[in-house]
Amino acid sequence: MIKRILVPIDFSDCSYNALRYATLLAEKLSVQEMVILHAYSAPLSYADLNISYDLTYTATAIENEIEADFDKLETKVPELKGIKYKMVKRDAYLDEAVLKVCLAHQIDLIVMGTQGASGIDQVVLGTNTHRIINEQICPVLVVPENATFHPIKNIALSSDYKGIMSELLHPLKAIRHAFASDVHVIHISEKSVLEKEKAAEAKNLELYLKDLPHQYHFLVAEDIELALEDFAKTNHIELLVVYPRKKGLFQRIFGKSESKSIIFHTRIPLLALSPYKKTKH
Repeated sequence: MIKRILVPIDFSDCSYNALRYATLLAEKLSVQEMVILHAYSAPLSYADLNISYDLTYTATAIENEIEADFDKLETKVPELKGIKYKMVKRDAYLDEAVLKVCLAHQIDLIVMGTQGASGIDQVVLGTNTHRIINEQICPVLVVPENATFHPIKNIALSSDYKGIMSELLHPLKAIRHAFASDVHVIHISEKSVLEKEKAAEAKNLELYLKDLPHQYHFLVAEDIELALEDFAKTNHIELLVVYPRKKGLFQRIFGKSESKSIIFHTRIPLLALSPYKKTKH
């Protein structure tokens, strides 16, 4: 069950779009509360550095500006009026602020926007979103800048069968139950025969999904990303789910600087599964 959602926002159009998506999703999931976070870095005091300088843009001025932006949120995202939410600001780097807020507010899902103008390597890797995913604080739903919210009828869980545990699937199950989605479990391999170790892991995954209607798809392809793109188009996928295990499928798809990519140039949100930090529960 997803009770609380965190949405980091920098007041850009992309983050407003992610906030709108998160708000509409929160309504469908009957979320108890949404936390909207703005992380910022206040300038150092020149007085502390023994430098004579008239610093007019003070930390107080920054906080006042943030409050003014917070006051405009319901104008920018009118959908907020239909849910319970709170606004939080933190003078900290984003990953540090996200971790602290997640633990303090018992967050179950982070929703973040991302831009996709020139390739997946510049969309996720090296960005705040990718760093948050790698921190594995809790599951992260990545919303492309052009994504629009609509009922999620088809979900694709792309898996190499390694490392997935039952508890990792909670957000997937919550979203599936809210929309009565069809779940497609995809395994893409260059080989036509499933390795013995992966076959055993596949049986475990089947056990974890026993209460969830789903169907399997075994695809043979050299280019995993292109195979995913084709599958997503053919099956009208509205949510792609991955487990970003180190050296796993996520890194194979998104971990190469020459990646051509498509997934984020479509309007398909991506749910990165993650265990929660141990101090959460």
